[in-house]
Amino acid sequence: MRTALAGRRSLGFTLIELLVVIAIIAVLIGLLLPAVQAAREAARRMQCSNNLRQMGLAMHSYHATHEVFPPGYITGTQTSQPNSPETGPGWGWGAMLLNNLEQTAAYNAANFRLPITVPASLTIRTISLSVFLCPSSTGGSGPVVLKDAAGTTLVTDLSPSQYVASAGQLEVEEFPAQNNGLFYRNSRNGVRDITDGTSTTLMAGERSRNTADATWVGVIPNSQVCTNPKWAVKSCETANVMVLGHTGPSPDQGWVDVPNYKGAGADDFWSLHPGGCNFLFADGSVRFIKESVNPKIFSFLSTRAGGEVVSADQF
Repeated sequence: MRTALAGRRSLGFTLIELLVVIAIIAVLIGLLLPAVQAAREAARRMQCSNNLRQMGLAMHSYHATHEVFPPGYITGTQTSQPNSPETGPGWGWGAMLLNNLEQTAAYNAANFRLPITVPASLTIRTISLSVFLCPSSTGGSGPVVLKDAAGTTLVTDLSPSQYVASAGQLEVEEFPAQNNGLFYRNSRNGVRDITDGTSTTLMAGERSRNTADATWVGVIPNSQVCTNPKWAVKSCETANVMVLGHTGPSPDQGWVDVPNYKGAGADDFWSLHPGGCNFLFADGSVRFIKESVNPKIFSFLSTRAGGEVVSADQF
C-alpha cells in the first residue's frame, strides 16, 4: 500500500510551476497590448481620414452648385473696417455643407439669416454629427461652452468638431476678413482661385479638444475660445478660430506652427494621432502630414495663390 501511494503522481501545479505560467502570461500580454493599441489607433486614424474625405466630397458638391467653396463663416460687421466687431449670424462652413453631408433634414431646418444663439437655432447648433468627430480626440463629444471676454456665458450647447478649415498663413484673429488660404470671413474662393494647385493646397485639418475646442456650427459674435486648461500654452482668441486654423508665419508670429507643435495655441492644427495630423486638400485627397515636416513647406501648403513650388515628396 505504501509503495502504491509513493508512486502516485500529484495532479496539481507546484507553486514554482504556477509562478512560471503567470510570468509567461504576463509577458505575452505585455507583447500583445502595444499591438492591440496600435491596431485600434490605426482604425481610429482611418475613421478620421474618412471623415475628412466625406467633407472633401461635400466641398466639391457644394462647389459644383455654387462655383465656389462655402465661406469660412458668414457675418456682418458694425463698420467697414476689417477688424470691426462682428454682428452675426456667424454660421460656419460646416453648417453650409449639411445638405451635402446627407443631413438634408438638418439643413432644411436651419435659417442662416438668424443668429446661432436664438431659440429657433437650437436644433441645429446642438445636433451632434459623427462626421465632425475624430475618435482619437480626447474631451468627448459634449457641447462647447462659450463666454465673452468679461466672463459672461453666451452659449452652453454648441456642437463640437475636431476639424477646422484652413485660413492660410495669417493669424485668424488678426486677419478675419482676408487671408491667403481658402477660408475666412465671408470668403468666396473656388477652384479658379487656387493657382498653386489643388493637390498642394490645404482645405481642412484636425484640432483635438486636448488643445482647444472647435465647432462646425459657426462663430458666436463677441465670444472667445481659450486653450484647454490642462494645455501647456495659455491663450485666448476670438471665436472665429473655432472654425478656422492657420499655419504661420504672420506679422505678429514670425514662425510656423507645424502639426502637433508643442507650443500650439487655440488657432493651430493638432491631433492625438502619433506623429502628425490628417489633412484634406483642395483636390479632395486626404493625406497625413508628419509633425517633422519642413515648416516652410507646411506654410506653403496653406496658401492658395502664393506662387510657391511644392512637390508631393516634400510632405
